[in-house]
Amino acid sequence: MADHMNNKENQQAGVKRRLFLPAAFLLILFGLGAGTFLLHFDTFWGEIAWVQANCQTPAADKLETLISRWSADAASELILQEQLVELDGLAARVYGKHFVRDTEYSYSVVKDNHGWLQFITFAAELKPIVQNIAAYQALGVPILYVQPPTKYIEGYTEFPPTLNDQTAVNAANIKEAILTAGVPYLDLREAAAADELDRDALFYRTDHHWRVETAFWAAGRTAAKLNELLDLGLDANDYYLDEANWEATSWQQNFLGSQGRRVGRFYGGLDDFTLLTPAFETDFHVELKEQDGEVVEKDGGFDDVLLDQTMLTDPDVYTNRYGAYWGKDYPWVLADNLNNDSGATLLIIKDSYSLPFGAFLATAADKLYMVDLRYFDIADLSGYIQEIAPDAIIIMYS
Repeated sequence: MADHMNNKENQQAGVKRRLFLPAAFLLILFGLGAGTFLLHFDTFWGEIAWVQANCQTPAADKLETLISRWSADAASELILQEQLVELDGLAARVYGKHFVRDTEYSYSVVKDNHGWLQFITFAAELKPIVQNIAAYQALGVPILYVQPPTKYIEGYTEFPPTLNDQTAVNAANIKEAILTAGVPYLDLREAAAADELDRDALFYRTDHHWRVETAFWAAGRTAAKLNELLDLGLDANDYYLDEANWEATSWQQNFLGSQGRRVGRFYGGLDDFTLLTPAFETDFHVELKEQDGEVVEKDGGFDDVLLDQTMLTDPDVYTNRYGAYWGKDYPWVLADNLNNDSGATLLIIKDSYSLPFGAFLATAADKLYMVDLRYFDIADLSGYIQEIAPDAIIIMYS
């Protein structure tokens, strides 16, 4: 009887311990929400006035709209927001969770068998640039499709058995479409294996991007492939993309990547960050088109015009160090290498993987253009290609 009572008491104590963190978290969340409401009362009251003036719908629909707008305001204005994320991540780590659900499901974070943080990749249709690649071939400019390594590495990365990642399937579909169209294809996944790169060092553990060092290797591999296909003379003397001619500056445990920022540093830790800059003299004229159409022009060396130094000096680990190359993604950029008038003109059709990758290639080219189709109307792409007349187009747009 005594043993039975002791077991019951132990079970009750265990339940209390398991409920303590969730209860504490909810209490803190309620307090932060109440504090946010009081501090931003005018904003929330303004939402009521907006709904009354703009929503000619039944009361129930007005209430739903109001709650939706209030939720958006609360998410952006919540006091101690980063601390709340950190607390949630700490709780997930204490409970040994390998999956942390996000309000936007596609940004839910998975911790894989190597301790890397990952987003789940779902099945996706081919992007228009791939579907319509024949139209760009018809412009007469040589195209090279570059498939970067993926953070989910088939046969190496493992997810919880209930999660099904489609990275490999999507990449295979792209490869089939590119090769069917007769476009040269550089698979950097295979190249990384052939070069025996350390798979555990290809990506940041808390970010979905490849490491700066991996992007540098990829730039050299891509230049070599273009020379093989087109004899462009990119870095013909193996100087500009030789790591021996670049300076590495490293910071320890000072970068929380895109995945880490959703779960906090206590869940997945922090990343080291290494910056690579030329040890040789550089001189560029750079044009950066903002999303509002304004074009910003800069002149100077690599460190001055291709880097945003503030993203390196900011002590906040939530700062996106990876974005220090160029500063951010732009609809289009031009880097005119004033020290290399005899090189090739390249166009990269890109996403954020090409931030450091493009910066490194710019040192080996005469002119480097980059277009980001997330912000650039693809309907204007053919005209843009004809206008700038590149010697080759690199498509690396995952």
